[in-house]
Amino acid sequence: LSIGAGFSSDIGPLAEVGVTERNLMGHGQTLALTFRIAAEASQLNLKFTEPYFMDREVQAGFDVFRLTKDVQDTSSYDSEETGFGLRSGYAITEDLYQKWGYSLSFEKVTNVDDDASIFIQSQEGEETLSQLSHTLSYDKRDRRVKPSEGYNVVLVNDLAGLGGTKHFLRNTVSAAQYFELADDYVLSISGKVGVIEGLGEDVNLTDRFFVGGYNLRGFASSGIGPRDTSTNDSLGGEWMYTGRAQLRFPTGIADELGVEGRVFTDFGTTSEMANPNSNIEDSGSLRASVGIGLGWDSPFGPIGMDLAVPIAEESYDDNEMFRINLGTTF
Repeated sequence: LSIGAGFSSDIGPLAEVGVTERNLMGHGQTLALTFRIAAEASQLNLKFTEPYFMDREVQAGFDVFRLTKDVQDTSSYDSEETGFGLRSGYAITEDLYQKWGYSLSFEKVTNVDDDASIFIQSQEGEETLSQLSHTLSYDKRDRRVKPSEGYNVVLVNDLAGLGGTKHFLRNTVSAAQYFELADDYVLSISGKVGVIEGLGEDVNLTDRFFVGGYNLRGFASSGIGPRDTSTNDSLGGEWMYTGRAQLRFPTGIADELGVEGRVFTDFGTTSEMANPNSNIEDSGSLRASVGIGLGWDSPFGPIGMDLAVPIAEESYDDNEMFRINLGTTF
């Protein structure tokens, strides 16, 4: 049994309750039920995992989920998503892992503001997403939590259209490299690129890329990219890239307190494939920021604080200098 609480600049104050059985009926299977409620996003998940499917070294399982989001501040609508998924994964080599998944979800865009962009108003209603997913990851890091050496690369492919009302192909590649320059001084360089293309139709708002916040500090969530200047609504992009260079270092405070400092620069952008409407600002230009931050493995859970300043921006971007994330689980 776990009970958690926290705060995030993205979704506000949050609380979480979870129940997990890691050896269901003595068979080594995992069954977990988690409920998270937050000011701007709530989620209910039921997960089951069989670690040795058909007596092979293949993990398999299913998920049942319900997700609600409030994006009124950035795009003037709310969304709901209910569905289930099937998944399996296996190691090809010691460092190369492959996963396959299928999900069927029922999505709804609701509470569209009367003054919202006409492009968001056109998205109001229900859709059905039937999606096949593939993930290939290569991991040579020395550890997954706070690595100091090595690298990893992850390729994700999503194909929607095996039934349902949405049809698109989305591909993303992310990678990171870590260098230990000295004891506890770790330089990391990471990046992500992605593109989504509608198959015979336009890409829906909820499937597009939104950049800003956690993936581009110095800018608010969904703070950059295509924007309807008549309503200030963020519309998301059909291609994106982000990058980061960050140095993590000790602060000189007692080691047992677990306080680390960081300096970083983030950069990236997102844009649409084509933009015929004059009300939409969409330059696709590079945005960048520089900043400093602190991370603390506190008795109340990990706490992260970052202060970032944009050094390359557009006049219609939504900036955010300070971000905080904190949480704990009992």
